[in-house]
Amino acid sequence: MVVTVLGASGRTGRHLVRSLVRQGHSVRAGVRNGRRREAVAGLGATPVVADLCVDPDELVDAFTGSDVVINVAGAADPDPAAVALVDRDGAIAGVRAAERAAVRRYIQLSAQFADAPDQGDRLVRSILYAKQISDNVLVRSSLVWTVVRAGTLTDEPATNRVSVAGHLGAGRVSRQDVAAVLSACLREPRTENRGFDVHTGPLPVAAALAALD
Repeated sequence: MVVTVLGASGRTGRHLVRSLVRQGHSVRAGVRNGRRREAVAGLGATPVVADLCVDPDELVDAFTGSDVVINVAGAADPDPAAVALVDRDGAIAGVRAAERAAVRRYIQLSAQFADAPDQGDRLVRSILYAKQISDNVLVRSSLVWTVVRAGTLTDEPATNRVSVAGHLGAGRVSRQDVAAVLSACLREPRTENRGFDVHTGPLPVAAALAALD
C-alpha cells in the first residue's frame, strides 16, 4: 500500500513510519515544511510537504496516489488557538483533501475522552473538544475511517501489548505501541469504520484488534 503519514516528523510519527516501512508499505512521510525533511531522513520513507494549515489544494496533491492517510499530527502548543488550527480545522482539512484525492482509507490518532470531553481532564478539554469535532467529520465522511483514541502518551519502550475497546478507563500507552496499533489497523478489517480507545494492556496488538466487537 501507499501510505501517507501526517505529522511524520513528530515523536509518534517517526515510530509509525518505521513500523509501516518494516511491513513493506510505500510510505510518504508528511512534514509541515521542507526544513523538517531532516527529521524523517533515514526512515525509509519519501518526504513530502503536507501542511494541514495551508492551501488545501497542496494537501490534495500530496495525497494523490495514496491508498491510506494516517493523521498523527497535533498542535505543538497547547494554546487553544493553536489547537483549533491543527487538531480541529487542520484535521478537517486533511479529511476533505483525502476525499478529493480519492483516498480509500483514513486513520486518525485521537485522544481518549475525545468522544466525551466532559469526562476528560479539565486541563486538556480544549484539545478533546477540537479532536471530537474533527473525529466526527471523519466519521461522517465518504472515507473508510478509523479513529484511535489513545490514552496518555509516553516515551517508554514498546510493550507490544495493549487493551483496546470502544471505551476504557483512563490509562497510558507508549508512542511505540500506538504506532504498532495504527499500522496493524491496515491488516485488521474489524478496525474499519470503528473508533476505539487504546492503552497498555495484556494482549498482543494483533490479538487485541482481532478481538474488537
